[in-house]
Amino acid sequence: MKFFKIDISNKHIFDEYFAIFEPEIADLTFTNLFMWDPFYDIHFTEEDGFLLIMAKPYNQPPFLHGPVGIDLNKLPIVIEKAKKYFESEGYSFMIKRASKKTVDMLSECGLKFESIFERDLSDYVYRVEDLVQLKGKKYHPKKNHINKFLRLYSDRYEWKKIDEEIVKLCWDFECEWYEKRNGKEDIGLTFEKMAIERAIKNFDKLSYEGMVIFIDGRIKAFTFGEPLNKNTVVIHIEKADPDIEGLYAFVNQKFLAEFWQDFEFVNREEDLGKEGIRKAKMSYHPFKFAEKFTILFD
Repeated sequence: MKFFKIDISNKHIFDEYFAIFEPEIADLTFTNLFMWDPFYDIHFTEEDGFLLIMAKPYNQPPFLHGPVGIDLNKLPIVIEKAKKYFESEGYSFMIKRASKKTVDMLSECGLKFESIFERDLSDYVYRVEDLVQLKGKKYHPKKNHINKFLRLYSDRYEWKKIDEEIVKLCWDFECEWYEKRNGKEDIGLTFEKMAIERAIKNFDKLSYEGMVIFIDGRIKAFTFGEPLNKNTVVIHIEKADPDIEGLYAFVNQKFLAEFWQDFEFVNREEDLGKEGIRKAKMSYHPFKFAEKFTILFD
């Protein structure tokens, strides 16, 4: 078994496997894996009809995603081969960020393992209709934020679809946002900045759609996402000037309304156990979670 470094030229390989597998978790898009490669150090190989994705994250032990495939008859063989490879490299074999679908497949084909639910890594999933219409009392705070934004900026803002020219402005804004948040002291924000840079520089080769908000002719927010499966869109990045009240809520609603109303669900990724992010994501009242698990074998 030989693993290869992820590269933009490999995109078609990942896309083919994901189209068949129909993932439920945000990790399993080529855009996500490619963006976050500086942190996760992604390698991959193909084995018996499965895509094996290995991550060697910064300051953490390596792990396997997936495997991504649907042939239950071959899955035990693939797992055994992967286990032997990890052991030959001196690593403990584990699968992390595994979806409920992967856990069910491993169980169905008779493999013995322990699965540990990872709340901090599980993705928030919302109904697109809920976040566009914001109906009901529970969404009043969001509607109030949006209404305040519109009162202040209705004649000063415009939105545009990201193209090859506009995406360059997103990088300028990201650098400004990073400095405002004093990101040099936060390793997480530093890797996020690197991930955004990779996505922006490869805009013409990746599959995401994006939107920017200009206020008084200057970019003040951007967001981008792409289909995750047939009925779910995933939002990879959403950035807005934190000093402009209501802008985050407006971008959230506007992007879904203009680009993704044909989808039933929107996956807005995980909170990593960070209290502020969890509070913000819970305030939108998730419909469900795309659960993730760590899987350990004997």
